[in-house]
Amino acid sequence: MSLNGKRAPASPSMMKNATTAPVVYFDGIPVFGALQGIIELELSARMMQPRPDGSVQADMVCTAHLRCSPSAAQGLRDAIDKAIELYAHAPQQQDKTEEHPTH
Repeated sequence: MSLNGKRAPASPSMMKNATTAPVVYFDGIPVFGALQGIIELELSARMMQPRPDGSVQADMVCTAHLRCSPSAAQGLRDAIDKAIELYAHAPQQQDKTEEHPTH
């Protein structure tokens, strides 16, 4: 993890509610815009929905509506660029599912 490009300390978080804030996953940003000085981003993810006949239908659904100032958007862009750079240089791990015995 990183805090402003530096390794985050192991001490408790400096942000309130950091452990209870929602995690927002998304596969894309299909719609974006700007209105009256506010940046608007609509995040979406592929979700599978069961149908009454037992089949499954995959749809793209909105997972979040992001609204922020242009300076906050630039901060988000910078943080994403830095995270991508960290990812590019990190050793890649294969996804593995481990089974843990219950006690």
